[in-house]
Amino acid sequence: MRGLLNLDRRGFFKAAAGAGVATAMGGVLAGCAPQPKSAASATDELAATGTSWLGEAPVIDESEITQTIEADIIVVGGGNAGTMCACAAAENGATVAVIEAQAKADIFYYGLHDIASINSQYVLDSGLEPIKKGEFLAEYQRRTHNKTNPRLVKKFIDASGEMVDWLVGKAPQEVLDKAHVAHFTTNSEYFKLGSSLNGFKCWPGYVQIDFQTTAPALIAEAEASGATWYWEHSGVVLETSTEEVAVQKETVDPSGAVTFIDATEPRTTVNAVIAQDAEGNYLRFVGTKGIVLTCGDYGGNPEMYAALQDEQRWLFESHGLDAEDLHCMGFGRDGSGIKMGLWAGATLDPGPRCLVSPQVMYESTDFATNVLRWGSGFNAAAAEVAAGAGGASQNPWGTPFVCVDGSGKRFTDETFLGIFGTLSQVERRKPGRYYFFFDNKWKETMARMAPEHFSQPVGVPDSISYDDLFNSWVERGAKGAPTEEGGTVCAWAANSLDELFDYMGLDEAMRPTVAEEIARYNSFCETGEDEDFGRDANLLQSITEPPFFGMYSVFEKPMTGTVTLNGLVIDDDQRVLDANYNPIEGLYASGNNSGGRFAVQYSTPMSGLTLGFAMTLGRELGKGLATGTI
Repeated sequence: MRGLLNLDRRGFFKAAAGAGVATAMGGVLAGCAPQPKSAASATDELAATGTSWLGEAPVIDESEITQTIEADIIVVGGGNAGTMCACAAAENGATVAVIEAQAKADIFYYGLHDIASINSQYVLDSGLEPIKKGEFLAEYQRRTHNKTNPRLVKKFIDASGEMVDWLVGKAPQEVLDKAHVAHFTTNSEYFKLGSSLNGFKCWPGYVQIDFQTTAPALIAEAEASGATWYWEHSGVVLETSTEEVAVQKETVDPSGAVTFIDATEPRTTVNAVIAQDAEGNYLRFVGTKGIVLTCGDYGGNPEMYAALQDEQRWLFESHGLDAEDLHCMGFGRDGSGIKMGLWAGATLDPGPRCLVSPQVMYESTDFATNVLRWGSGFNAAAAEVAAGAGGASQNPWGTPFVCVDGSGKRFTDETFLGIFGTLSQVERRKPGRYYFFFDNKWKETMARMAPEHFSQPVGVPDSISYDDLFNSWVERGAKGAPTEEGGTVCAWAANSLDELFDYMGLDEAMRPTVAEEIARYNSFCETGEDEDFGRDANLLQSITEPPFFGMYSVFEKPMTGTVTLNGLVIDDDQRVLDANYNPIEGLYASGNNSGGRFAVQYSTPMSGLTLGFAMTLGRELGKGLATGTI
């Protein structure tokens, strides 16, 4: 596969299983050709030119075009958003051509199959209460500091329920037999307490649907309606024409009087996209109703990543780390769809530019990756109990447990924004081990935690109970909980804190500091006020009842995330906009090829929002183009 990170299919599944990933990587390239990288450092080039990663648009001579294909809608990239767009368009009577770089037999669709939706009938029939749409929108915009496009978010809110019900109606029976609504039963007390902590609110209800197995059925139905998938074809460049158009521009004189003057502005039209097949032949695809870019993100392109992910680059540099080869782990695309849009006159989502972090795949330079995957301490705890039964658990960042740094001191409200708040603090601190402590009241403590994405240990098979998991730590004593027989350990349990500290190997200087911090925290639990960090009173659960549990995770370097989440600037109808905020005629973008959906960080009032947005907005775009409502 072109443009992928150097990870074969078997290697991905092996790595994914170790990180508790339920399914395979998805839509990895989404149909776009890789672009050549410069030999110079991306950081140095950025300082010199700002956009050296963009390069010049390829020029394909007319004599090299071997075939011209015309359809109502051309979809460049057949990943999650592209597939939904194409299938919806075909269902509504449009002719569709899908350009997809991967082979039909090898395509992966992004994600863990967690799909966020609001008020689908499928979810409501499971017993969940309807979500107030305005309340969800207000929470989402508050989390993003109103930097996301509220009308795009509202379109997701209004249409995502219908999308999930449509998907359920199309999915094969083998998928439906395993599909379910995530009620967050482990967070039951959180919902009883009002679903709000630290002023942030979360909702249950994302749906687990295996899109990897469902997509072929959707494609077959679309092909029966006249759509065509061009497998192993990569988008290369858009063909455009530009003309000056007359406009009225407003001016204001010093007295405040408003006048209008005649002026002109350039307006660009996209007429076609040039693609290349596996043999190197160039084909022209003409979309009479529009060309849709659904090529995914730029997380697999180190040059673009280093230039555009400012915060991660600065974090790496602040730790004295090399920022030249930064990239997302496992899922990142090559950014060529975004480049095609920019060459056509589009603009890029302004900062802050965020990504899905933490990431589902980890690597380490100094530590055993089978146990210390940048904060995946629960992996070790669950692996022995879950051996042969489906994999290990996710990491403890953002759990409601007490966390101390390498000096033995608390340093933040461990529950703030689930995993994201603690991770943001850790990445700004000294690398090393970070230790988590809790006691036998863990069920009550976890039940009160907000269901932020990745905030709870996940991935332990249904046949394995957490009681069995934690009891195994007590039984093993000093042996702890290894990832494999004889492997390194990072989780223990004991009937006294002193015994626990012995098992964990805390040195004589650190032991009293940790004990004092736990005692201080317990005093806050008695008074109901965390005087150090303002932890929500509902999550002030003391560490007083044996057995006591301890584990550690390692921060070695900042995470680079799973996918990047900013793309081309689009309007409410997903039309790509130029520098004057005018639509580029005939050009649309959806999924992670587009912007306006995420900002600041991937903080989630409901899990599965990356897939929920991509699949919902992709489907809405396909319907709108086919029916002429866009």
